[in-house]
Amino acid sequence: MKKLLPLLSLVLFAACGEKGTSESSESGNILENLTYSVDTVVVDPGEEIIDLAHGTRFSAVSLDEKKFYHYDYKKTVINEIDLQKLELTDRYQFSKEGPNSIGFNPPTIQPLSDDRFLFVSSGINVGIYNMNGEKEKSLKFNFREIEGLDIDEESLITYQAHISHDEKYLFALTSPYKTSSDVRLIIIDPETKTGKTISMPNMVSTLRFKIDMQQGGNYLGVKEAIYVKSLNDKLFITSSANSDTYVYDYQNDSLSLYEFPHQLVSLRKSAEVKNEVGDESEFFAEWAKFKYQTSFDDFLWDKKRQQYFRLGYNLIPQETPELEKKSEVFLFAYDEDLNLLGETKLDQIDFRLESPFFKDGKLYSYVNVEDELGFAVFTFDF
Repeated sequence: MKKLLPLLSLVLFAACGEKGTSESSESGNILENLTYSVDTVVVDPGEEIIDLAHGTRFSAVSLDEKKFYHYDYKKTVINEIDLQKLELTDRYQFSKEGPNSIGFNPPTIQPLSDDRFLFVSSGINVGIYNMNGEKEKSLKFNFREIEGLDIDEESLITYQAHISHDEKYLFALTSPYKTSSDVRLIIIDPETKTGKTISMPNMVSTLRFKIDMQQGGNYLGVKEAIYVKSLNDKLFITSSANSDTYVYDYQNDSLSLYEFPHQLVSLRKSAEVKNEVGDESEFFAEWAKFKYQTSFDDFLWDKKRQQYFRLGYNLIPQETPELEKKSEVFLFAYDEDLNLLGETKLDQIDFRLESPFFKDGKLYSYVNVEDELGFAVFTFDF
């Protein structure tokens, strides 16, 4: 394989099994002399109370980057935050029961056009809902009712389910709980109930990093994640355990694999892990084999710069493993064709950014400010 100079991107293309190599343009490290400032802003909730018991775990940003949707799991409510005014401007009530049920499991939310949302309740439900809490369209499918899927399962297709921006295609992944030897992207045409799957071998190693402990009535579990995210009319499939990235261009029905020559961090986690253990001591010993290696977030799009960014973390060991929170934080930059442009360590930041997103060229991250919803706002200069 052709060797590239540091900070160039190696791009391999695979369309339903076919592979090739693209050209890559030379670039210096644009983040080498990065400077930044951080401001904290707080949202005005008015007369309402925004419950931050789950932080922003179930939240999302609107397609136009003007609204932040905070989901209150206890009340089944979406709090709409105006990111310009930093005010709570509306609340959308949903239901866990009845004909408009979104499901009982904690949901993932994908904002759509016209104030609508895709709700995904793992193992239970997938559907499109309007701001009045009404189900407009059910996308809950069993594997066996979709013609063309080469998967013999009785379960519902819900794992990491996403919909294309034009709402013509539903995507999901094969469940990591069913197999540890294969990861496939599921592509469904909801109107014709037809579909297909494409294997993604570079994601399979992620499935090895999983530990379960069952001791009496106590359970502990941890695993590395595979993310699915829709950006710029394409689907990004990434892993927390390695930097490799698949991008599915659903307009052209092509799947591309991107591998990056990062210099500051390891490209992937490596360890032989025992997946089932008998006690807490063994659980933390096995987890330590990989949790201090670099973890990767999914991709972020900066509309102002027309660049992609990604965050990486190295967890710092502490005397009490249960309380470990401090991390080394890394920032990676890519152009619109996913050529690696630069990377740097954010020396003044020692915590993992929660629910990060870009708006107007600035990076936002959730912070709790005396039990009020707030954001740390990073202004980068490079």
